[in-house]
Amino acid sequence: MTAKTYCLLSKKGGVGKTTFALNCAHALAFSGFRTLLVDLDAQSNLTKHLLTKSLGEDFRKTELPDIAKILLRRREAADSILESGYPGLQLLAGSPELDDLPLLDQRLTREPTRLQSILAPLLPEYDYILVDCAPALNWLTRMALMATSEVIIPTQPEAYALQGLEDLVPWLDRMTATAQLFRVVINMYRGNTQLHKMLAERIEATYPGRVAKQKVRLTIDFAEAARSGLSVFEHAPASSAALDMYSLCFELFGMSAETIHEKIRERTAV
Repeated sequence: MTAKTYCLLSKKGGVGKTTFALNCAHALAFSGFRTLLVDLDAQSNLTKHLLTKSLGEDFRKTELPDIAKILLRRREAADSILESGYPGLQLLAGSPELDDLPLLDQRLTREPTRLQSILAPLLPEYDYILVDCAPALNWLTRMALMATSEVIIPTQPEAYALQGLEDLVPWLDRMTATAQLFRVVINMYRGNTQLHKMLAERIEATYPGRVAKQKVRLTIDFAEAARSGLSVFEHAPASSAALDMYSLCFELFGMSAETIHEKIRERTAV
């Protein structure tokens, strides 16, 4: 078995992409799937969330292995994987130095397959690898697209987010890369507003067959969970937010009760 690889991408910030990536990874890990998160965003919010939970606030003062050092070939990926504090969920940490890497190694922008070669030896160790990208289209984005098989685009049904989606999808379709658009996910959805209903219908009509059926409703539970350093499944397991995310993961990743039971049995047997 080799890992299924996904790139989580958006062109506009503020659409809940990193929160979405984090909770997808938790849903997979809680269901028994070995999951690796790769933080390819210089803001490193995903890393801050997970490492504050596992290492405490002092982790910011510690020299940790991160994806920048790996891309510069100063560290091996296999030796740089960090524990998240959750069984089955591991991390390649982000770094604020990511944006400056081409100044340190000019070959990076000419080697779009470098991340692919870094992740290749890790594929047999995981069921899923999720790469969280910055909200930008740059050399790092291209690396992520060469290193993964599928692209998931979380988007908010708002005018500016829709404009970003309309720029991003044609760009992806033109790209010569390994990854192809898998699903657009309507995130932060308010079904009680006519605007969100109208824009969600427009997205579904514009990209038929490429939009996830399950929408993720906007609730305070996501923000409260993030503030507490938890996944939404821990913070509010019976909430609409948790139910939406789990239903979406069943849809996106082909999960089923049978596969989850099998994975959990495998984990407990070890």
